[in-house]
Amino acid sequence: MVELEKPRIAIIGLRGIPSKYGGTETFVEELTSRLKDAFKFYVMHEDTKFFEDEYNRIIRVHSPAIESKSTSIPSINDFTNTAYMLANHEKDIELFYFLGPDSSLAAILARLRGKKVLINPDGVEWRRLIKRSYFVPFYLFPIYFATIIYMYFMEYLSCKLPDIVVADSLGIKEHLEKRHKPRRVVYITYGARELISSEFSVEEEKEILSRFNLEPLGYYLTVARIVAENNIHMEIEGFKKANSTKKLVIVGNFNEKDPYSKYLFNLAKDNENILLLDPIYDKKVLGVLRKNCFAYIHAYEVGGTNPSLLEQMLFKRPVLAYDVPFNKEVLQEGGIYFKDAEDLANKIEMLERGEFDLRLIKKTQIKRIKRQYNWEKVAREYEKLFNIALKSL
Repeated sequence: MVELEKPRIAIIGLRGIPSKYGGTETFVEELTSRLKDAFKFYVMHEDTKFFEDEYNRIIRVHSPAIESKSTSIPSINDFTNTAYMLANHEKDIELFYFLGPDSSLAAILARLRGKKVLINPDGVEWRRLIKRSYFVPFYLFPIYFATIIYMYFMEYLSCKLPDIVVADSLGIKEHLEKRHKPRRVVYITYGARELISSEFSVEEEKEILSRFNLEPLGYYLTVARIVAENNIHMEIEGFKKANSTKKLVIVGNFNEKDPYSKYLFNLAKDNENILLLDPIYDKKVLGVLRKNCFAYIHAYEVGGTNPSLLEQMLFKRPVLAYDVPFNKEVLQEGGIYFKDAEDLANKIEMLERGEFDLRLIKKTQIKRIKRQYNWEKVAREYEKLFNIALKSL
């Protein structure tokens, strides 16, 4: 009986849990695991057919996903998933939380059925597409231009449809308030996911590093989606220009058919110290790579609070970050900032010469994670937000 009395919340806009794909899935997994005693969650999970099961006391609604060659198509899938939820659980679900601007069309369905709606638009998605258009064949420009307009409209809808808009960074909150003037924007950030425990032995760490022919503190690391707005090309160019004997390891979803991935392969092919690795989903392996890097490079340009950056901050290694407001908001004095490839090369050389205050960097990262990017704090803020939204029913 107690289980039935919990408020029921549907979360739309992810590929599934447990997390295998990215920051959105990690966010949902971390949040629902902490709030499952207070709410009953229905979470979408991409599959080949519709059915429901339970994972860690969360209801997973499996649904067929329409996909392109490299990824699922969010707008269509979110619309289908919302329709399924309303058809099968309309009387149960009181609140819909949509993740990403693509889900704005689906939010219309929930609004038409009188449901409370929250939307997190994520980053500035249309600006991502502008950056990506630099690396696509000329004949695809009209498609990209149309998609940019579409995504801008989705961002607009994501600010006009919901009862409350959720922004994961102050920079995104300011952007949405100035450009679209939503009724209400609430700032709630992400937390940092712990990847490995202190009990993980030195021998185990060395064994994992040996798989990639790496030595402790002998490499720079990036863990990222391989898209143009994350400026992986700038990292490779800057590293090649730097006078460094260390390696550069980039972990991400490289795709031989993708124009940007092809560009990166060509850029890195003449340097044996650059390793381009496929995604690593094993948390321990990823944690060992993060812990033992000499420094982490984070060149993300567009977006809000990035979960991959937060994960890295737990390991208190130097972070070379692209000089944009989103990164400075997160790192503050816990980062070393660069403006372009030339500047990155210079900062790499300065770091290896010991010209930065690493004690201040470490201290700041610890403080930021404990005070601002703590999952327990984030969960309590979401619990308060959900209750406020539900009480207004």
